Amino acid sequence: MEHNGDLYSCDHFVYPKYKLGNIMNESVTALVNTGRQKAFGQAKSDTLPKYCRECEVRFACNGECPKHRFAKTPDGEEGLNYLCAGYKKFFRHVEPTMRKMAELMQARIAPASIMGMLPIGAKRQARFP
Repeated sequence: MEHNGDLYSCDHFVYPKYKLGNIMNESVTALVNTGRQKAFGQAKSDTLPKYCRECEVRFACNGECPKHRFAKTPDGEEGLNYLCAGYKKFFRHVEPTMRKMAELMQARIAPASIMGMLPIGAKRQARFP
């Protein structure tokens, strides 16, 4: 949403083509329930290359933002996110910890308690500066 109330499909697509309307004239609910917005959302999945659709970390990335999908897959297909290799490395690295956090939540234990289960070096790396 812009300062004047104009609402767009996405903050990375603030172009006339993606303007849904203005909240001074219509409700946000009405604007986001338009066919254009639904098509925009569906296109995010419909335009994924096969490489992404078959990816083991798709559950976390989903091809990321369409604005960043300008690279080619190893097979030469258009539409790969240019950060794909980094995302794969990151999501593979955090997967065991995230799974453990999910188990903790299912057991009604605060996921932050994972910090007490990590090796001491990992705790230092996990802290924010």
